[in-house]
Amino acid sequence: MEWHQVYNGSGEESHPHYVIETSDRGFLMIGETGFIDDNTAKIYVVKTDSSGSLIWEKEFGTEGYNLGNGCVETPDGNYVIAGTLNFDAVLIKVDALTGNTLSGWPKIWDLGSEDSFEAVEVTQDGGLIATGYRNGLAENTFINWGSGNLIKTDADGIEIWNRDISSSMSSGYRIKRISDGYIVSGHPAYEGNKDYTLIKFDFDGNVVWEKTPHPDIYWGFDISENGNMILTGHGDSPLSNNIDITTIGVDSEGNVLWTDYAGQPRGYDGDWIHDEVWGARATLDGGWIIVAGTGDEYTYSECGHPMGCSDKWNIYLIKYSSNGTLQWEGLYADLDLWGEKGDNAGEDVCITSDGGYLVANDVGGFGFTKISSGGK
Repeated sequence: MEWHQVYNGSGEESHPHYVIETSDRGFLMIGETGFIDDNTAKIYVVKTDSSGSLIWEKEFGTEGYNLGNGCVETPDGNYVIAGTLNFDAVLIKVDALTGNTLSGWPKIWDLGSEDSFEAVEVTQDGGLIATGYRNGLAENTFINWGSGNLIKTDADGIEIWNRDISSSMSSGYRIKRISDGYIVSGHPAYEGNKDYTLIKFDFDGNVVWEKTPHPDIYWGFDISENGNMILTGHGDSPLSNNIDITTIGVDSEGNVLWTDYAGQPRGYDGDWIHDEVWGARATLDGGWIIVAGTGDEYTYSECGHPMGCSDKWNIYLIKYSSNGTLQWEGLYADLDLWGEKGDNAGEDVCITSDGGYLVANDVGGFGFTKISSGGK
């Protein structure tokens, strides 16, 4: 671990969900400050330089049901934030230097009872495409079993088309542009119905194919330069009777190339430990990195590992080669917001220009945790 910085908004706690390295080699992290379950949340956005020093921080919305889910840097060098503002799906474009909302923004979609954009991407013609859901349950920041949506806008956020993808997905969760369209990874259409978790669209929003390469994988997702993909998630696995990590490599047509399982890195009783994975990225060497948090959420507690007792969460990084060979695993923790060796749960990861990794680390605040290219 090279360095670690923590920032918090006006709420009692802040929780990050997504991070990118920006063109100036700084970092932009998205999430909330406050809590979803008691409607005290605001969208919280933090911009730092390459060493994690604060450039600006912004909050959007009044205390309520607000989600900060994703972001993208646009061709003009500014940023678009995707999420929920007062139960409605929102895109907010902000100035890169100040974080101030640009004129004409935000753009808000009232699509149903609770709506959200989970992810946003720049289109081939310089506009935006966002995916998420409408008519969700407003229960949490993770999965709300709504009705999937895919919406394209021009560069000014004016809607061009809106596709209802609810027959295939309850929510689009990540979207990536490829040479001939878009790939959306997301949550199956209904709880208990495992179709679909991966959809390819052409540039007009027409479905090219729909696949379910694994029925329980719909969190971390990315695409490499050769068109292969990675999907990772947490649930049942052969490793224990609790929550572990399953990762699959997928080809450009959605066919499974390899599968691997990971979990229990500190060797504690696997029946009590959760290994919860949220993010994945293609690495500069053609491989893959996935980020998780590992710890327990029950009354069980065991100690003895140098990285702390089981009830103290660690960042858990796993590095794979392009063909799914495990190259290394790493555990990381640092002082939390209050100066104690507390919980450090990995929520997302991006690849840095020097080949290292910047982890969005939930420490009760926005943890910016920089890991070297060697991993440990």
